[in-house]
Amino acid sequence: MLAWLDIPSEQLSQFSILKGLLFVLITSMLLYALLHRASMQFKQAAEREQNLQQEKLRALHLLDTIANSSTDAIFAKDIHGRYVLFNKAAELVVGKPALEVLDKTDSAIFPPENAALVMADDRRIMIENKAYTYEHTLSTAHGTRVFLTTQGPLQDADGKTCGVFGIARDITERKQIENALRESEAAYRSLFDNMLNSIVHARIIFVGERPIDIEYLSTNPAFVAVTGITEPVVGRRISEVIPGYCEQNPESLETFGRVASTGIPERWEHYLAELDRWFSFMIYSPARGEVVIVTENITERKKAEDQLVKLSLAVEQSPESIIITDLDANIEYVNQAFTNNTGYRLEDVIGKNPRLLHSGRTPPDTFIALWRALTAGHTWEGELFNQRRNGNEYIDHAIISPIRQADGRITHYVSVQQDITEKKRAEAEIYRLAFYDSLTHLPNRTLLMERLTQTLTSSQREHHLSGLLLFNLDRFKNLNDASGPVLGDEILEATGDRLSRILRKGDMVARLSGDEFAILLANLSPQASDAAHQALLISEKIQAKLREPFQLNEQAFVLTACLGVALFPANAGDTAPDILRRCDTALHSAKTKGTAQITFFDESLEAIARQRFDIEQELRRAIKADELRIYLQPQVHANGLTVGAEALIRWQHPSRGLLPPGTFIPIAEESDLIVEIGEWVLTKICQMLARSEIACCPIRISVNISPRHFRQPNFVEWIKQVLCNIGVDPARLTLEITEGMVIDNLSEVVTKMTELTALGIHFSMDDFGTGYSSLAYLKRLPLHELKIDKTFVQDAPSDPNDAALVETILAVASHLHLKVVAEGGETHEQADFLNARGDVIHQGYLYGLPVPMQTWLDDWKLRGLNLVS
Repeated sequence: MLAWLDIPSEQLSQFSILKGLLFVLITSMLLYALLHRASMQFKQAAEREQNLQQEKLRALHLLDTIANSSTDAIFAKDIHGRYVLFNKAAELVVGKPALEVLDKTDSAIFPPENAALVMADDRRIMIENKAYTYEHTLSTAHGTRVFLTTQGPLQDADGKTCGVFGIARDITERKQIENALRESEAAYRSLFDNMLNSIVHARIIFVGERPIDIEYLSTNPAFVAVTGITEPVVGRRISEVIPGYCEQNPESLETFGRVASTGIPERWEHYLAELDRWFSFMIYSPARGEVVIVTENITERKKAEDQLVKLSLAVEQSPESIIITDLDANIEYVNQAFTNNTGYRLEDVIGKNPRLLHSGRTPPDTFIALWRALTAGHTWEGELFNQRRNGNEYIDHAIISPIRQADGRITHYVSVQQDITEKKRAEAEIYRLAFYDSLTHLPNRTLLMERLTQTLTSSQREHHLSGLLLFNLDRFKNLNDASGPVLGDEILEATGDRLSRILRKGDMVARLSGDEFAILLANLSPQASDAAHQALLISEKIQAKLREPFQLNEQAFVLTACLGVALFPANAGDTAPDILRRCDTALHSAKTKGTAQITFFDESLEAIARQRFDIEQELRRAIKADELRIYLQPQVHANGLTVGAEALIRWQHPSRGLLPPGTFIPIAEESDLIVEIGEWVLTKICQMLARSEIACCPIRISVNISPRHFRQPNFVEWIKQVLCNIGVDPARLTLEITEGMVIDNLSEVVTKMTELTALGIHFSMDDFGTGYSSLAYLKRLPLHELKIDKTFVQDAPSDPNDAALVETILAVASHLHLKVVAEGGETHEQADFLNARGDVIHQGYLYGLPVPMQTWLDDWKLRGLNLVS
């Protein structure tokens, strides 16, 4: 522009310089003004900064004073977690001085895991810009401590977060107290909830000072189990829960009210009828008007106490002696029965050993076994031979047991002892009665079989033979009947005594029944021939000894016996019953041969025995199968008139034909079969006599009655029933009995015969003269006739002895006004002999053979026989 004004360059140059100077001047002035202003501002700023620093220092001093005066730890950290403030309380808490902490992080103070936790919380505060309160459990120089820390963000003047500050308080003791309280509360709560006893917190309701009810405030779970009350009770009164309680249990209410008023605890037991239980109450008052009731159901305890009382009474009053000792066997208790039994008083035996009772007869092994059992904790049972205070011995059955406590320890022994002296005597007597004959005191059949079994086992094991002898005294029954049972018993006793004296050691003599004896010969010989020879020698020795006269009641008796002998074992399967059976078979065979016979068993005898058994079995079947037949043999007067008949029996065997009575009647007489046969025969004869074609004829039929049948208790009633059922005239029936039947029990026989005779039945004495004929019993018996045995009749014409006997029988019959029937008449000579000496009715082949009943009846109708009474 100057150039455009066309100003000279020189002037322009000067102008430019002036302009420059002016610019510099102005600029300098402006700069000065600016600098002066800036200086003043700086000065003012410095003054403000100085004032601010002074204020900060005063604030920091105040903060430091406050921080160091605080009992709580006060600290501050920068944004990097370095401590910028750490008061004295913090020093005391962590156990480090501030100089070791300032400008350092938490890693310098705490273990890594603690430091990491704290720094994580710091970061959270700074990030969220919020204050938090924490509980930190930290490890310090003083150990593990618990801190309650409140921390917040630290901000600068611009409000920017530049760190954290915090206040921490050591609450370790408080936490311990809290934990203790919490544990205590938990323990008490657990105790309250889990206690087996019922716990009730209740308020007592008073009217004035008188308690009238109880209100439940709380109960523990055991309340239901103890009381049995399942419905809710809290907030309700006991009068609602248990109706009638207050009225029926005034003493309970008074007790609860007294404790609630005085605060003095009480304890008592009470039976609550409403709940049918016994309770133990422990009552105390936590506050006036309130009670806590601890209740225990003691019903079982009361029952146990009752049982204990009963047990105590039972022990004291027990009839058995009871002794309690300590482990050293010192007596601590005995009951009254002990005193009564032994004679020792309680003060006599306390502290002493039971050995004072020992008699010295108890085997030492018994005491060894006793203590072995007790020391092993077991019960011992056995017998002790003891002695009373007066010296008398007795036998105790003792059961001695350890007494264990609840933990299993054995502290005492108890002995229950029963005096079994009389029992042992009774057992011995029972054993004697069971195994010994009461008359001869010899072993009986039971003991014989036991010993026979033992001997058989021994013989089989040792491979040698033994023997069994059975024998019957010959004609002993006749001797017993004639001399009386007292003398008969004496003979049996003397026989047993004599046999016992001649036997070898180890042999045994036994009485089986009546006059039957058995002798067991053990260990004869391994060889059969030698064993048989030894058995024969012993049998002959027995025979010889029996033949020596017995002097009894100033009378001399000579006895003989039949013996059956069986050697054993016969085979591997031999048994005691088999041996006895074989021996009995041999004895039966010996008796069939006569008197004083000795027979060894052999297989042929076995066959006979088997045949007899088979016959018995077939006979049982035959009776049911109606195979028996009745035959009649006429009885004819000397004038030729038929006056009756005798019923005889035959067996129509399906394979062996018609069998005579001799083949089966003897077998039947050994069992009750003879009774069945007798009933069958008598019933058939009554039915025949009731038939119309003969009912009007005065003919009598004779029927043999066996002794076994006659001895039946209901025999008379049975006869009456048959006669009544069939409707036959009793006067047409004659019952034949034997002398042996009469002698057995004369009074009973007379009674039965008299009762039947009153009905019109006649009685005949069969085979008269073959037994012990006695005028004494003939006089007492209501007899109507005598039958002379055929053995006398057949030889009477030629044998003077038989003739004399027949004449005597005829004379006796005449004097007693009895009819006479002579059996077995087969010749005219025999008939003439009899007719010449008396009024005789004949029964024999000369006058008629036995024929079937129907044949006899048909023959009678055909010939029109004349019948006389």
